[in-house]
Amino acid sequence: MDFSFDEDQRELRAVVADFLANHATSQQVRAAAEGDGFAAEQWGRLTGEMELTGLAVAPERGGAGASFVEVGIAIEEIGRTLLPVPYLSTVIAAAVLSHICSDDVAGPLLERIAGGAAAAVSLPGVLPSFPAIYGGKARKDGDGVVVDGEVAVVDGATAEILVLATRCGEEPVLVAVEAGASGVAVEPLATLDQTRRQAAVRLESAPATVLAAGEDAVARARDLLSVGRAVESVGAAARCLDETVAYLKERVQFGRPIGSFQALKHRCADLATELEAARSTAYYATWVVDGAPEELPVVAPLAEAVAGAALLHVAAEAIQMHGGIGFTWEHDAHMYLKRAKSNELLAGGYRGLRTLVGERARIL
Repeated sequence: MDFSFDEDQRELRAVVADFLANHATSQQVRAAAEGDGFAAEQWGRLTGEMELTGLAVAPERGGAGASFVEVGIAIEEIGRTLLPVPYLSTVIAAAVLSHICSDDVAGPLLERIAGGAAAAVSLPGVLPSFPAIYGGKARKDGDGVVVDGEVAVVDGATAEILVLATRCGEEPVLVAVEAGASGVAVEPLATLDQTRRQAAVRLESAPATVLAAGEDAVARARDLLSVGRAVESVGAAARCLDETVAYLKERVQFGRPIGSFQALKHRCADLATELEAARSTAYYATWVVDGAPEELPVVAPLAEAVAGAALLHVAAEAIQMHGGIGFTWEHDAHMYLKRAKSNELLAGGYRGLRTLVGERARIL
């Protein structure tokens, strides 16, 4: 079986990378991050002229009908830059709607996402040692369903559509809530990672649409999010390592580039090996979403654990190997470490994910 990218996929990567090279520079990312945490102009072009949010949406719903592999390519490239746009959240919401929900319910929402509407997801953790915490409670109200409660949502301040995991009675359900609906209040939160903001979403009898029900539906949605975070972490780690190697070639000490010192060569080689393992795992996970969905329960948390840990290691080493400049606010290294730590906290820790892999694979 050939797992290499085909010509169309390589062209997609080149187009996205070229756009980001020109419109997601360090200065532009910093300006957005230090502002309201949203690169509105770039988001408009990514969703408008490039139509990236519609990649995996069916053609009859206004999308390109691509697989999650293509979505992963776009996530990875955007992850390299840390551009503050809700792309990961939006395409994961689209993946949840496409892979878990019936078309008659999900179709209209997918059309809006393909047209550029931002979305966000709030899903409970899946670690075996912690109970799943659901955001709010859903209840029937006449012929419909309403939701009450409060939940922290990544990219919640920019989302038009909120896909939330909650409970209706004792049954877990996935619901869609309009961010601008009555009974919905969104308050931006201060976050460690300025390039990925969160918001407190307060729901008071907020009207909702039930998308799917059951533990399996919620777990599958969480697995899709794990795959997205994994491939994003690969992109961020690759950029971090590239910048570090470039710096080691330029920085001169004792009359020679410090990259020529064997100790630093060995550290970079170890990071490159770890990154390649993470890349292979994450790429396979993106293929599994459509190509072998029965493997997703094991592959998804494994990919998030391997790729997330790699980003955390690479980002920490990047600061060390940049020396004094790496510790300063003016350098980008701290932003990658913050993304790495934020991802780890959102995942609930990578040791727990590895335990989950073992339990799901029935080897522990």
